[in-house]
Amino acid sequence: FSITPYRPITSVALGSVSRTYYDREAQKLYAALNYPGQTAHIAEIDIQTGTIRKLKDLRGAALFYVTSLAYDPSTKTLFYTTDNNNWRDIHSLDLKTGDSEMLMKDIRVGDLAFSQTDRSLWGVRHFNGISTLVQIPYPYEEWKKMYDFDYGKDVFDIDISPDGKLVTAALAEVDGRQLLISMDTEVL
Repeated sequence: FSITPYRPITSVALGSVSRTYYDREAQKLYAALNYPGQTAHIAEIDIQTGTIRKLKDLRGAALFYVTSLAYDPSTKTLFYTTDNNNWRDIHSLDLKTGDSEMLMKDIRVGDLAFSQTDRSLWGVRHFNGISTLVQIPYPYEEWKKMYDFDYGKDVFDIDISPDGKLVTAALAEVDGRQLLISMDTEVL
């Protein structure tokens, strides 16, 4: 088979990059970037011109994944975490106005995912060696424990299916095994 053709979007290295979201209508990518000589930040990348526009500086970025990032395409809102090497706060960034708001302080939740069916955020909370899958219902004022994983099991890279019925995640076990799992949100 022939190699799939590609076209570089930017002419510069981006450093560490978070999970990225594409807005087809605006033809923009949204991601958090962390590269030498710059403050870690959330950026908008124009896929036609490669222009990178800084949207919001990030306090307490993580080295490799920068921040946990989730996107609500219906309201054009990004959700992101700060203090990523500490207790983690969750913020929102309105892409239409540029306004940012802290939603929850010291919540210890990362690996954010957005559910389009009910506008809830999902994430993984780490505390005392236990990974807990949590849901943060709209309007993001409190969190609910959905499932505690056994000690020695950690989940990451979660996502919610478009119909809101499944949560998928990578599961790492203490012996080094890694699995792709899915869970029924109604059963949780």
